[in-house]
Amino acid sequence: MANIDRSTTSIQRMIDIGLNKDFSITEKRYLRISNIAAILGVLFNVVWMSIAIYASGFVSAVSNGVLGMMFLLVLVLNHKGLRVVASIWLAIASYISVLVFLYLSGYSSGVTTVCFLIIILPYLTFPRKARVFAHFFSLLACLTLIATVIFQSEFNAHNDGLDPYLSQIVNISMSGLICLALIWSLSVLIDRSEDSLIAEQKKSDDLLHNILPATIIKDLKESGKTIPKRHKNVSILFTDFEGFTNLVLSISPITLVNELNDIFGRFDQIMEETEVEKIETIGDAYMAACGLEDEITNHAANCITAAKKMLSYLEERNKNHEIKWRMRVGIHSGTVVAGVVGKKKFAYDLFGDTINTASRMESASESGRINISSSTFELVKKDFSCLSRGKIFAKGKGELEMYFVK
Repeated sequence: MANIDRSTTSIQRMIDIGLNKDFSITEKRYLRISNIAAILGVLFNVVWMSIAIYASGFVSAVSNGVLGMMFLLVLVLNHKGLRVVASIWLAIASYISVLVFLYLSGYSSGVTTVCFLIIILPYLTFPRKARVFAHFFSLLACLTLIATVIFQSEFNAHNDGLDPYLSQIVNISMSGLICLALIWSLSVLIDRSEDSLIAEQKKSDDLLHNILPATIIKDLKESGKTIPKRHKNVSILFTDFEGFTNLVLSISPITLVNELNDIFGRFDQIMEETEVEKIETIGDAYMAACGLEDEITNHAANCITAAKKMLSYLEERNKNHEIKWRMRVGIHSGTVVAGVVGKKKFAYDLFGDTINTASRMESASESGRINISSSTFELVKKDFSCLSRGKIFAKGKGELEMYFVK
């Protein structure tokens, strides 16, 4: 088993000769096919060299050896990063091989079947930037095939030591096996490419879902733009840490970022658990909303449940951490407009007086408490026990009825 593994690794290394991590998926596929074709070209000539040694003499054996070395040079050129030169040399080596075999063995040897491979091969090996060379060599092979068929009587064997019937068997069989190997390799490489593309697409989608809601992503993918949408029944959750300014001055920036990353990471999980949509974080402030994706009736209850979990998490965390975080929470329910702003760097945001009021609920809250507006209270009074705070002044809003969730 160990020997098989080592052999597989060695073959893979040969196939990957010249591979650059900066290559695109398509460029990697062209490179690997060119290396595979070069290896198959060497094997083809090795087989013929072995036959020539026992059947047709020194000249044929030497010519096969030289042709095999020509195919090996393709691997050397790919290793040096000369991709276009390597592909050109592969096409030339293949073309010369056909002409040499045609001269030595004649038309009756069946060597013209290799022309079909040469017609296809350039489109499998040349990089996209050198596609004009692929056209040229494929056309040349096609014309050569047509000419040899038309003038087949003129192509007589110059090496009488080999039976034409045996030549046909070897040439046609080897051509078929090479074709099979190339198609099989190409199918495997295409499957790998598709798997890589699917994985990269998933990464992109996951990243987008971390930034934008699913409906917005769908609109952007389908039309490249999104139309702002009004949501009539939405609850907005705002949080803020008490004493954050003083805390910033007392700890290093790296510690601060690590702390916030840890806390907000858990908050993000809580949002998923409670079906609340995270909107953004600004400094130490955390903003989320519920009711944007679907017109649901329990959006206010979901926000309160999320807020309770957030406060509970901080309470447990403070028991085991040196830095003690104290957080205020504010929730308000109403109508918002949601949309994407920006052309290059998309930013999903919410607009409307509901956002301002939710922010005022948070500012008027207390550490460890959830402060809600009267509109939110009306939606959750049957589900949560609340304490009326009466009317409290809010900057820019005047006096507002507020409640603490018990």
